Amino acid sequence: MLRPGISVANEVLKKVLAPYKPGCKYLKSAVCELPEDGADHLVRLVGELAIEESCYIEDTGHFNAVEFNISYNQLIYTLLGHCVVEGILPALEGMGFSEYLARQLPDVLIHKFDSKFRRPMSPRDFRGYVDITETSDRGPFIIIKTFVRFEDMAGGNSHGEVTLAILKRPLEKA
Repeated sequence: MLRPGISVANEVLKKVLAPYKPGCKYLKSAVCELPEDGADHLVRLVGELAIEESCYIEDTGHFNAVEFNISYNQLIYTLLGHCVVEGILPALEGMGFSEYLARQLPDVLIHKFDSKFRRPMSPRDFRGYVDITETSDRGPFIIIKTFVRFEDMAGGNSHGEVTLAILKRPLEKA
């Protein structure tokens, strides 16, 4: 059971997606949901996404592995940014939003990536869910385990498990 969601601020979404080229900003809006006691995750982001045109290949007619990865990245970057701003995830405690933005690309690494496609899905209008299921401190890294799924209105769906490693290092002084 989920508590009511908290919309991710447009300013947070805009800053998190700033590194993406205009045609590659698939995430349109997002809501963060905090779980009830006993849930199998720590926090969830639900996002509305749309891919008008592929950024790398002619139209395949379906949601594919590259688009899965880009969509996942946008969901998880947004969830992590929102968690930093709202102080939701203890593993990121003490990190400010400007520090998170500086770390977003160079320090958030995919350690393990597994995806499964159950039914073909339209990339034009779909929903994505990403759950942070576990965090741990492993020396120079914060390890974050996640579960992600995508679905469209026609029953197309895919899901995956992704483990991230966030590098802990001093930021260089500007």
